[in-house]
Order: sequence, then C-alpha cells, then structure tokens
Amino acid sequence: MKVVVTLTPSELEKAAYGGVQRRIQGIMKGLKSTHSETPDYKQNWWQSDIVGAIGEMAVAKAFGVEWQPTIGDIHRKDVLDYQVRTIENPSAGLRVRSHDLTDDIFILCQVRKNKALLHGYSTGAIVRDHAWEEFPRCFTLPKNQLFHVTDLAHPIEWSDHVQAQRPMM
Repeated sequence: MKVVVTLTPSELEKAAYGGVQRRIQGIMKGLKSTHSETPDYKQNWWQSDIVGAIGEMAVAKAFGVEWQPTIGDIHRKDVLDYQVRTIENPSAGLRVRSHDLTDDIFILCQVRKNKALLHGYSTGAIVRDHAWEEFPRCFTLPKNQLFHVTDLAHPIEWSDHVQAQRPMM
C-alpha cells in the first residue's frame, strides 16, 4: 500500500528553509559530492536539498513525528531509523549508492506540488543485490519491487492529510 501525504503551506516552507540551510552548510563546510560521475554544474544542489527536505517532511508527517532537518549532520538518519530518497520524476526508482550502508532502510518518496507519495521501502542490501547499476556505483530498484511502508516498525498516523493511495480505475 502506498501512502499519500498532503503538506500544508507552513510545512512546505519549513522544509524548504531546512533544505536551504542544508545547502548553505554544505557550501560553508566545503562538502564535495559523493556522485563523482556527475559534473558539479549538473548536481542541481539547491533543488536536490530542498526537494529532499520536502520528502523528509512528508515521511515525518506520515509517521506522526516532528521533522528535524539533518543540517550539518550527514551521519544521522533522515526520519526515525530511516533514510529518505526523494524524487520528482515519476519514472525513477529507489537509488542507493555503493557508499550507503547496506543495513539502512530507504524510503522512496515522490513529490509533486504539496503532495508526496510514499512508494515503499527497501534495505540497502536488497537494492544492491537486486537492482541494476543505473549509473556507476548507483543501484536503482524499480518502485514495483519495494515493500509497503505500512509494514515498517513505526505505524503510519492516518489523518485527512495522510491517506492510503486510492486504487486507479
């Protein structure tokens, strides 16, 4: 089962601000990309940080916890015990890189406007064992091979803003 999360304007603003702060910290600390195969000018740093933060905000809302941005703390999990991977491209899958921990749980979140679709999750080990190497040292698992987020240890906090995706007719 997939989960749809609707974010309020203030939640979007908080996430966007957290993404901006994350980008500024990265600049000030001189952090380098872990995606060495992609030229720096193609990294879309600002967009990636803001969109990623919006996905994290949506996952936190789905689990009923306060989102705490990982500004300057790259070793902390994004939400609870989970890593969040956020996409805008509806055809993209869950990407895990060779430097990611194999025992981490990765949740795939797709954002569009103020809505986020939690497609599912997998572990780093499963992605690396069963996915294809889409880019050098980057493994992609299709969305239809993910486990349901409702099966995770932390329960979904259902509400008017956190709902099961309706089946397509």
